[in-house]
Amino acid sequence: MMLDLSTPPSDSITEPLPIASPEYTDEVKEKAAIDENDPRLRWAFRKVDATLLFVLFLSNMLNSMDRGNLGLSKVVGLEKDTGLSGSDFNVVASIMYPTYLLLMLPSNLALRRVGARHWLSLLTVLWGIINMCMAFAKNKTDLILCRLFLGAAESGATPGALMLITLWYPRQMVTSRISLFYSAFATGAVIGGPIATGIGKITNTRFKRWEWIFFIEGLVTAGYGFIMYLFLADYPDKSWILKPEEKAIISQRMAQDQAEGGKKEISRKRLLDHARDPLIYSQALIMFCSNFGINTILTFSSIIVKEMGFSAGASQAIQAAPGICGFVGIHLARFYPKWFGSHFRSSLFCAFWLIVASAILLSVTNNPARIVALCMLSFGGFGGHSIGPGWIMSNVGGPTRAAISSAVDIMFGGLGGLCTSYIYRNKDAPRYLFGHGMNMFAGCLTVVVSLVSHYIISVRNRQKETNPLDISGMPQDEIDYLENDHPGRYVL
Repeated sequence: MMLDLSTPPSDSITEPLPIASPEYTDEVKEKAAIDENDPRLRWAFRKVDATLLFVLFLSNMLNSMDRGNLGLSKVVGLEKDTGLSGSDFNVVASIMYPTYLLLMLPSNLALRRVGARHWLSLLTVLWGIINMCMAFAKNKTDLILCRLFLGAAESGATPGALMLITLWYPRQMVTSRISLFYSAFATGAVIGGPIATGIGKITNTRFKRWEWIFFIEGLVTAGYGFIMYLFLADYPDKSWILKPEEKAIISQRMAQDQAEGGKKEISRKRLLDHARDPLIYSQALIMFCSNFGINTILTFSSIIVKEMGFSAGASQAIQAAPGICGFVGIHLARFYPKWFGSHFRSSLFCAFWLIVASAILLSVTNNPARIVALCMLSFGGFGGHSIGPGWIMSNVGGPTRAAISSAVDIMFGGLGGLCTSYIYRNKDAPRYLFGHGMNMFAGCLTVVVSLVSHYIISVRNRQKETNPLDISGMPQDEIDYLENDHPGRYVL
């Protein structure tokens, strides 16, 4: 069913609001107090969900598919046709992460200067073209070069999108929107396998089956990058989709969260102060742990299933099953903090699924039970993948800190992906006990780092209660620069 977003509900606009523009001053923002239940505000964010968030969702879905196509290509001949042997495939799978991790923070800072519309669109076009180039790889060296460039192109995509979400949504909405954004990874896993199976039926002999996978999916991604350029905007007041009164009410609401400070220059001192915050790293470790389960599903699930005795086409198609469970897990994760009372308990819940699923994979040989365990692993991994960034991005104040936090978060996720690239080795087939054991370790580590994050936040909240900061007499510019020194509590 299509939503008509051309006009708001008839009773939603009761009086004009100041237009979000340079003349829309801090003094006006201070006087405006926006009710969370205001129908005008809810309608405006509904349009943002249907445009900006949907565009980012599709981009992340294509990112997921482009990452998963390496494992899907292996089961239809990539390893044999390019002369890979031993641990060569693991090297190719992991080699994108050095450039991915090295360029992530610079890419996120470049986004601050260039703007999300230009930067994210460019990155999407580039990684699509690089995926197309992988169709022409003839040997290990060609694959390694393509994967190195792929890591560089993808380095700023996810942290940049996370940062953009924090500039468009107030804190109370960030976790649910990040959950929706990350559900695109699971969506890519759901449709990536069946699409690869369908592509494999192309009878044109110009390309082999695995070459068609890279070429077609890369072409779609590159084309989508141009579509992104039409719909993205750096800030609400730059959007051509929102009406002036909708821009104004969103800007007013964001001013209450000090998000307008994102238009100010980056302070190097604050940058360094934020980079030394232990809370950022304790929460980013949750992303590191969840990425073990995520990359197991995206890169290795079809390989694991094929080693169970299934055909290449069936192993590709079966990947949809854990993908669907991951999609369910990541969508339910939107409600975990409400159901369990905190992000902390939600993180423990996701860790439980990782631990139990790994235990089953380690102890049984029955194929149906092992496929169910892969689904459970996906459920916990994707759920934790949403909880971690949602938790950390709910505890940032100001876009400079958001830039640091999102980049560190995704860097730790990249480290998780790098580690996962080496835990499922050819010599361990068909049981892959080492890989499943490492997933269990990741689940246990999630429990530990969740406890550490809970302790740090509890201490800081007590400090805020003991020594409250009075901001009643501060001008808006000073309030914007408070960032996490703002008297508002951290989110548990």
